[in-house]
Amino acid sequence: MLSVRSGTDLCDGTLADLSVQLDTYFSGNDPYFNIPLRVFGTDFELRVWTACMNIPFGETRSYGELARDIGNARAARAVGSALSLNRIPLFIPCHRVVRANGETGEYAGGIKIKEKLLQIEKEQ
Repeated sequence: MLSVRSGTDLCDGTLADLSVQLDTYFSGNDPYFNIPLRVFGTDFELRVWTACMNIPFGETRSYGELARDIGNARAARAVGSALSLNRIPLFIPCHRVVRANGETGEYAGGIKIKEKLLQIEKEQ
């Protein structure tokens, strides 16, 4: 469920379900996360995060491609800013968004973590 407010809240779902899905992910498989989420942000942030959640496991998109996906091709930097506010990065997989030239780009959790997450997904 996506709502517009400030803050982020993971709701419902059990810790056991979450644990199994995280184990599946870190084993290099697509866990098909199905933990219900309550995500708060601006309309723009929600559009960016929703588009980001549609990037398939093991694939990447550029900031510009994501900007085009939300109907604002000139908003690549704003997309990056919205992604930097993502507080639940495995569920909203902002690590899958890279620079247009294929370089990793920035990541709030650090570039080494972004590279590791991309490696996990690439080796599926």
